[in-house]
Amino acid sequence: MMKIGRVFFGKDNKYGILNLLIASVVFFPSTLVGQESVRSYKTVARNETPNYAEFSPDGKCIAAGVLGAVRVWRSQSNEFKDYPTKLKNETPAFVRFSSDGNYIAAGVFGAVRVWELQSNEYRDFPTKLKNETPKYVCFSPAGKHMAAGVFGAVRVWNVRSGKFADYPTKLRNETPKFVRFSPDGRYIVAGSYGTVRIWELAE
Repeated sequence: MMKIGRVFFGKDNKYGILNLLIASVVFFPSTLVGQESVRSYKTVARNETPNYAEFSPDGKCIAAGVLGAVRVWRSQSNEFKDYPTKLKNETPAFVRFSSDGNYIAAGVFGAVRVWELQSNEYRDFPTKLKNETPKYVCFSPAGKHMAAGVFGAVRVWNVRSGKFADYPTKLRNETPKFVRFSPDGRYIVAGSYGTVRIWELAE
């Protein structure tokens, strides 16, 4: 330490303070970049890395796609519940809570699946093609509608009735990667070939 002191605090050293900061990072990194508390939530497989995770609106739960399910953890514990996907070997790329926190949605093989969190019940909303898996799902602000990109369109479902309307993309063979509702729920936006396209929702 004496040698370090002479190097960094010698009379001829013009950069003593700067060198002190560098030394503190090199020799004592935990004091600057360490974290006091880290909580980890285990996935199904040890070697999987979820693509996306989300807090519930009240912050009490965390959800992510894992192998064969959407896993929902209690944020203050390691307790969890798995909501199974359509295929055992699929991993949802994206999950979304409804605005009231009672439901969670994710793209599965050939559908958007919506699970009721307080039960084991779910409902599948079919996509345009039987073998497509939506990457992104969203609820309208009021929770009345749900949307996802499908082959050649943005599909918007009425969550209660299951009825849907397709809003065509610029190219017939493109699939929007993500969609979003406007804050008032009247419009929906998505990327389409060479553009950002906005549709006004039909009544």
